Amino acid sequence: MNPKKFIFFISLVIGGSLFLSACGSGGNGASTPTPVPPMVSYDKAIYTVERGPILEEKNIIGQVVPSKQDDLFFRTSGFVTRVALKEGEAFKEGDLLAELQVDDLVNQLEQSRIDLEVAQGNLAKYQAQREYDLQKAESDVKVLEKRVALAELDLAGSSGTSKERAQINLDITKENLSLAQQALKLLQEDTNPYIEQAVKRSELAVQRIESLIEERQIVAPYDGVILNSNISPGQQVDAFDTIFTIGDPVEQVISVPYDYDLSTFLTEDSEVNFFLNSNDEEGFPVKFLLDFEPVRGTQSVNETTSADYLYFSLPEGVTADQIPYGRNFVLKVLLGEKEDALLLSPAAIREYKGVNFVIVLDGDKRRRVEIYEIGLKSPERWEVIGDLEEGDQVLGQ
Repeated sequence: MNPKKFIFFISLVIGGSLFLSACGSGGNGASTPTPVPPMVSYDKAIYTVERGPILEEKNIIGQVVPSKQDDLFFRTSGFVTRVALKEGEAFKEGDLLAELQVDDLVNQLEQSRIDLEVAQGNLAKYQAQREYDLQKAESDVKVLEKRVALAELDLAGSSGTSKERAQINLDITKENLSLAQQALKLLQEDTNPYIEQAVKRSELAVQRIESLIEERQIVAPYDGVILNSNISPGQQVDAFDTIFTIGDPVEQVISVPYDYDLSTFLTEDSEVNFFLNSNDEEGFPVKFLLDFEPVRGTQSVNETTSADYLYFSLPEGVTADQIPYGRNFVLKVLLGEKEDALLLSPAAIREYKGVNFVIVLDGDKRRRVEIYEIGLKSPERWEVIGDLEEGDQVLGQ
């Protein structure tokens, strides 16, 4: 037999033997058990219709803020180089809160102030010299007036050749007086507009550069606190974008983000309680400020109105250190209260295409009952209005 065929035949026999051996061991050995899927319980919770009191409240988050607020801004665009304060920090009137790049303007301002000082010095020297010249001219006039009077006396008391000489002296003195009077008049009317205009030009240059610097600075208009900050050093900002929201903490209120449904419900007589801590059981009554508008100063660009927030008064009997501005607090608004209502767990109420209904167990039967209206709601129970009675057993969803 050919050696190659012999090797192939031996390999085939060995392979077949191994295959049969594997099949045999699978039939005689212990088989691996197939996992049984866990039993799924299709039983659903059953809820009982109860009758009793219900209280519906809405929790809202409020923040203590000053009633007087302003939005501050730069009056030109540029890069921020300095931010002096952060949110929550206090400041005094006149404090520099933020600044854009002004290095070149500061140098120009220094040079303009030097030019102004030089111009003012020249004007002061001119005015001092003019004052001296006026005084001297007035003195010369007075002296010559007296010399004229003396010359007239000499003329009156002389005769012959002496009289002629006295007359000549009088004429010369009068001529000198006339020249002195003309010199005084010229000095009185004479001004140097160039020197005065140089001072005015320098003053205008200083004012212009100061104005350019002021456009790039935000200065505190009054004592207050930073409520919100929207910048950091190196940031580029546009003119009149709100940079800081500041407030005067002397008078404070509680602000809550605007909620349309709540705004239509709340009145000045609504029951609202303020809680220092979210886990407190008792709160402090506060009043909804129906027509309150935050005071906006002349610094503001954007007007914040009651359309942005809802406002409440501060609770009485609470000290200022217990309610610092900027901190969040919980307020609970009483939306409704009933002493006698049909109540059911919300887990039992179904909804299909906008219609609320429940499945009521009636012995071995089940019936569908429509819920006409859902009234007050609490976390555990809802008020239901429909063809239900106290004690009805309702199948959960």
